[in-house]
Amino acid sequence: MGFLSKQARTVLKRRIKNFWIDFSHNKIGMIGLSILIIYLVVAVFSPWIAPYSEEEVRTDNPERHADRFAFPEWIGIISPSHRGLPKDTTYELRWSPANTTFPESISMNQTQGNINIYYDANKTKSDDPVTVVLEATFNYPYKGKTLNLFSMKFNWKAEPKEIVTVYKTIIIGGKVVVIPIPLGSNGSMAYMLRLQFINSEGKIFEIWDQNWWKLKYLDPYAKPAFWSSNITSSVNLASSQAQLAEKLGYGSANNRNMTREMFSAPGNYTLRFIVTVKPGVVWDEETKTWVEVPIERAKGTITISHASLRIYGRIFGLLGTDGYGHDVFSQLIHGFRISLAVGLAAALLSVTLGMFVGILAGYLGGIVDETLMRIVDILLCLPGLPVLIILISIFGYNVWWVVVLIAIFGWQGLSRVIRSQVLSLRERPFIESAIASGASKSYIMLRHLVPNVLPVVLASFILSVPGAVITEAALSFLGFGDPFSPTWGKILHTAQETNALSVNVIAWWVVVPPGFAITILCLAFVFIGHAVDEIVNPRLRRRR
Repeated sequence: MGFLSKQARTVLKRRIKNFWIDFSHNKIGMIGLSILIIYLVVAVFSPWIAPYSEEEVRTDNPERHADRFAFPEWIGIISPSHRGLPKDTTYELRWSPANTTFPESISMNQTQGNINIYYDANKTKSDDPVTVVLEATFNYPYKGKTLNLFSMKFNWKAEPKEIVTVYKTIIIGGKVVVIPIPLGSNGSMAYMLRLQFINSEGKIFEIWDQNWWKLKYLDPYAKPAFWSSNITSSVNLASSQAQLAEKLGYGSANNRNMTREMFSAPGNYTLRFIVTVKPGVVWDEETKTWVEVPIERAKGTITISHASLRIYGRIFGLLGTDGYGHDVFSQLIHGFRISLAVGLAAALLSVTLGMFVGILAGYLGGIVDETLMRIVDILLCLPGLPVLIILISIFGYNVWWVVVLIAIFGWQGLSRVIRSQVLSLRERPFIESAIASGASKSYIMLRHLVPNVLPVVLASFILSVPGAVITEAALSFLGFGDPFSPTWGKILHTAQETNALSVNVIAWWVVVPPGFAITILCLAFVFIGHAVDEIVNPRLRRRR
């Protein structure tokens, strides 16, 4: 404030004090200010309030927080029929051998987080397949009911110890030539990995093998083909409908019944991992056939990490989940900061642009006034939302582009109001005195006109924020917002995209909270704007 004189600073402080005294006596204004302060506090502390970060609640993030459209945890209080729904549950499972005796060719040990199976055919000289069964048991306390999803993660690695070379006879130029064909690091054995699920009633479900996709149209309990390769794989088994339903032979109409049948009742459940080793054969990728090799070369190690099993619940968090299984409460909390930033930034840019255009047009007049007002007329005649959609499609789906474009289409009305006020102000004696004393036009506009139009600008700024917030929400709802920002409009867009209010779902907890947040925020600024309007326009003051 160094550009203000001491007297001017004293006057400004007095005006601010008097404004606050008048504002504090306005109940509607204080209600609006209280709401706005709550919003600002939540926006500032949103990274600590929200259970999940912005990265974790994006719809393109594959990691679910719970099942899709999971109910809020308190749903059982108001709806007894929803009591006892399964919660999100995670188990860290350790494999242990199910069979107590093994052939001499098999040995086993456990390291931290892994179980290692060693095979050496030299110890038995037999080409019979050898099977090792590992099991992990857990207790699930809920009945399946509406349970739809579970996922499981584990790593496995097979390391055959020998590189096998086979020889093939071919004819080149009429001559018989024997050429060596190395089979990579396949070794002298094949192996098969399978994963079974045994529910509390003892029913067995064949849910995975290393080439499960080849079994889609076969008997789900048929033995999968052997593999022979040196490979490391990370398995993320998600029982979302397509994979397991096709594999287990369920029709598309009964996909969800599959997981419910697997988790049929509370009790002990078992995961069974089956490792089968077949010595003396390897797969030739060139001929697509099995090739017999000496069994004494069959040596290798199979390492299997302990499993992480997650059963996605039907109730989750304070506001449940959306159609992608992401926490709605976290998205709502992060939306406070983004929606407030968009509303305030767009309104500030808009009123600043409108104020200076109005001052320039009103004070300079002539060709400047005519040109600026015709631009205003053209912009006022354009359909705002369709033009915004086109421009956002051209410039990209970025939240700051949205701010700029909203501001560009939001200043025209204020510029007309400021222009009309400046036309009156420039005829006042204090302006004529400034001109007579040699003040420049820029000096007069900045030092005399701007301070006199600030009350109107302030009231317009406060009332412009709700419009900017609603415009951003509308653009996001239509799919033209920033896809990487969890705004309230984006939550509504996700709800519409995933049919949150369809006949079979009616996930009201995805739609009501963001709509309520937008309404209350806009109402807060309307209340504040109403109070400010009464103060800066004495004719509108209530009689007290």
